Amino acid sequence: MDTLESLKKEIACQKIIIRDLEVKANSTSKKILKEDEHIFRTIFETSKLSNKVIGSDLVILQVNAAMVKLLGLTSKEEIIGKKILDFSPKEYHKHWKRLQMELWRTPKAYFKLETGLTKTDGSEIWCHVVSILFKEGDQTFGYTVIEDITKQHILRQQKDEFISVASHELKTPITSLKAGLQLINRMINTDNAITSKLQKLAKDAELNSSRLTNIVADLLNLSKLEQGDLFLKKTSFNISDLIDTCYSHIELVGDHHITFKGSRLQKIYGDNQKIEQVIVNLVNNAVKYAPDSKEIIISLRKLKKIIKISVSDKGPGISATKLPHLFKRYYQAKKQDGHQSGLGLGLYISSEIIKHHDGEMGVVSKLGKGSKFWFTLPYE
Repeated sequence: MDTLESLKKEIACQKIIIRDLEVKANSTSKKILKEDEHIFRTIFETSKLSNKVIGSDLVILQVNAAMVKLLGLTSKEEIIGKKILDFSPKEYHKHWKRLQMELWRTPKAYFKLETGLTKTDGSEIWCHVVSILFKEGDQTFGYTVIEDITKQHILRQQKDEFISVASHELKTPITSLKAGLQLINRMINTDNAITSKLQKLAKDAELNSSRLTNIVADLLNLSKLEQGDLFLKKTSFNISDLIDTCYSHIELVGDHHITFKGSRLQKIYGDNQKIEQVIVNLVNNAVKYAPDSKEIIISLRKLKKIIKISVSDKGPGISATKLPHLFKRYYQAKKQDGHQSGLGLGLYISSEIIKHHDGEMGVVSKLGKGSKFWFTLPYE
């Protein structure tokens, strides 16, 4: 009997010990869980990337401050309770519905996509979205991280457009050059006389070769600029002598007359080949975009510590809306026939060359009054 009582007491003591251990374990688990929850909330709230929690119906249950800022709003209350579709242009709703299907109906552990959202001011942003599923009780939620990739998206679009334009611009002179050379070879083989037609074909072949050379030069210069590898070989030279060589190819054709105004003695210190490239580009543009302006004026003015060189035409001019964009990479103006011309790199590369010489570049133009492109250079 004493043994039985002793056993009962021992069991009762063990139960008390086990209960105490369970209480301590639960307390420790709750403490750990509370600490983990605090860490998660801290990461969620302080993340520079936009974070949100959504339900299977795409209703937004929680967002962080970065998400509020991304959409151009002022408080979480303006977002929570709404659907993500409320902040997405209609053409992109299919992206979010696919996310919904892939995560909750397939289901997948995670899903990522690129899509658009609309800010409160109506502007559109492009985002990289990654969503993962997590369970809480018997419900499954989506945790989403959103990164603003608008700049990268625009650059990618520009790159795609540039490749398309470059392919077209290269294809045209190559086709013409190949056809011209084939005709020249036939004529040479059948007739030894140099006819006017043969001369024209040779001239066209030379022009198309020059177009190809200019396109390749633009591509090489762009590559060097993007890599920060535009090397300048500076020397002291007479700028008027350089200018004279920049328009001889135009006067040989005979359609335009170039007038030079300014000192013939001015010297500058710079890369003469790069400066020549700038002036040739401006002269060629004047011929291309103002074909009826038979006189092109190149002027040189000496100002305080700088010289200012300008190329002017009396063509149709450029609208005020286009002027701020002319020196941007890939921007393409249109000729009078409405067709785009070139890679949209000439003025951008020219302006970068001038910047590397510590100078500035700009344009003055009015519709119907012609255009004047100018740049400045320090002088000795």
